[in-house]
Amino acid sequence: MKKVALTVNIPTYNRKDILKKCLKALFNQTYPYSDYEIIVVDDGSTDGTEELVKSLLNSARCTLRYFKQEHKGPAAARNVGIRNAKGEIILFIGDDIIATPTLLEEHSKWHREYPDDNVAVLGYVTWSPEIEITPFMRWLENGGPQFHFWQIKDRIEVDAQNYFYTSNISLKRKFLLENNGFFDEEFPYAAFEDNELGYRLKKAGMILNYNKEAVGYHYQYTSLNDACRRMIKVGEARIILAKKIKEEQIYHPKPLFRKILSKIKFIFYYLIAKFYEKRGIRENIFRYVMEHYYLIGI
Repeated sequence: MKKVALTVNIPTYNRKDILKKCLKALFNQTYPYSDYEIIVVDDGSTDGTEELVKSLLNSARCTLRYFKQEHKGPAAARNVGIRNAKGEIILFIGDDIIATPTLLEEHSKWHREYPDDNVAVLGYVTWSPEIEITPFMRWLENGGPQFHFWQIKDRIEVDAQNYFYTSNISLKRKFLLENNGFFDEEFPYAAFEDNELGYRLKKAGMILNYNKEAVGYHYQYTSLNDACRRMIKVGEARIILAKKIKEEQIYHPKPLFRKILSKIKFIFYYLIAKFYEKRGIRENIFRYVMEHYYLIGI
């Protein structure tokens, strides 16, 4: 078995074109090609993803491996990658993350600097400059529900549960395997399955350090309506998480008259949010609309 230092674990589902950009960036790293492998786990795609990846197997500069499963969700797909990883370090990224040329080098450098098995490394994610970035999208990652890197500022150690972002995070494989570090496959979406694993690994003693120089660009245009649909899934997944960690009730139903008032207020706020989506940031308006759909999911 060829020994490699780092495994890049990528789950994917019906995003062939974005995956191609993701892989191209990973094939052009400053990190030695012989020291890393890429595992693509296809979660039952039907758009030609299999043909794409297999066409790259022989031409890739680094080792590229492909696995396919029935559509079970990203948690199950990442677990396939964990079980088959050969690297001492496993880097989780999304299929829509475009790595900067030094991404792998930065993760590897920090693991050498912090060699203890329980130390993981979080990289930075922001919107790709190649896509249109609307004011709404700017808010999503700067005060909204997308990411919370803006809260970290210049800290190095961050909360291992709340910042366990699998779009750009690396861990020692030994620590994962010794602490049942597999994603809970009861989570059907890319929502809170990472927090739940972060919660368990934090209890097992994981320390999460933030390296803001390990940059990945999020290549996905997100409209207001896209975000609304996602927040419903986030709400559903939040209930699953609450049950897993035995959290007290997180939602209290409103009386009928308050539901009616909330519905009227929502319609008004939604129309304002649509108007300002590409015109300017209206934080309170955007937040109210996102929370409305989150509560629908709950």
